[in-house]
Amino acid sequence: MEIRQIYYVLEVAKQRSFSKAAEALFVSQPAISQQIHALEEELSVKLFKRDTHSVVLSAEGEKFCAYAKEVIGSVNKLLAAFGQSTADNKTTIRIGVFPFYKAAGLVPIINDFFIERQNVIGSIKVVENYEAYEMLEAGRLDFVIIKARIENANRPGIRYEVLRTERLNVLISRANPLAREENMQVENLSRVPLLTGESDSHFFNEMKEMYRRYGVDFNVAFMNTAETDIMLDMVQAGTGILLITDTVAKSYENEMLAALPIEPPQEILTFLAWKKSWRPSGAYTAFKNYVIERFNKEKAGSM
Repeated sequence: MEIRQIYYVLEVAKQRSFSKAAEALFVSQPAISQQIHALEEELSVKLFKRDTHSVVLSAEGEKFCAYAKEVIGSVNKLLAAFGQSTADNKTTIRIGVFPFYKAAGLVPIINDFFIERQNVIGSIKVVENYEAYEMLEAGRLDFVIIKARIENANRPGIRYEVLRTERLNVLISRANPLAREENMQVENLSRVPLLTGESDSHFFNEMKEMYRRYGVDFNVAFMNTAETDIMLDMVQAGTGILLITDTVAKSYENEMLAALPIEPPQEILTFLAWKKSWRPSGAYTAFKNYVIERFNKEKAGSM
């Protein structure tokens, strides 16, 4: 039995609905259903009576909730005794993430943290690097997860923790003859239009600098930072290419799209960043450590 399962049962009992409980707890309905089913299997009881109109506690469910409320009350007292937020007084952690964060595998990492901690609420906003820095400095975000070249992770007043190191790839339509190559030579980038971020974005400027460094014509076909589906449709249609990292490339490569590593290799890092002047504590420290630990396990598993 896990603490989160107890929270789930109490919330479903309160809402009389699995879907409403999921919304209240910021988790998916399947996650709640699976955890409660696992708990029922463990205890060999049915906690709820389910029909097409409502969800109500069974007699065993009523008994379970009576004890569960005492357990949660004790947990809240324990948390409060050490100055931590409780289920009734939740901490909100505001996180900025880069576009394509889903394809990069961030959702399970972030979601798992909040599923396991019912005294914390997550708020996620997709932001470009410059906006991420501004929101950190203004206190509108607590943490950001961003991508950048190592030499560009140098914003004064920002602390960086490296999470992942990857190569830059070209995502290209398989209808393009260049897609048959094993890699994309950097000088060939001028042969295909680029789909990139807005002209005032960090990514636009970082890629423009890379093109300039190799003497390649910076041939931009379309600029958009957040509409990832539109960008992918345009790549498939042959309008242009996207520059993406290894994990994103693996997610999007298919029978229509090819991912080619750029040669010579171009290294892009993923960072967790926060204000240097801020000293995270409590749930904030837990989040920081959790994210770093998950990425460290990923690195260890790939060795």
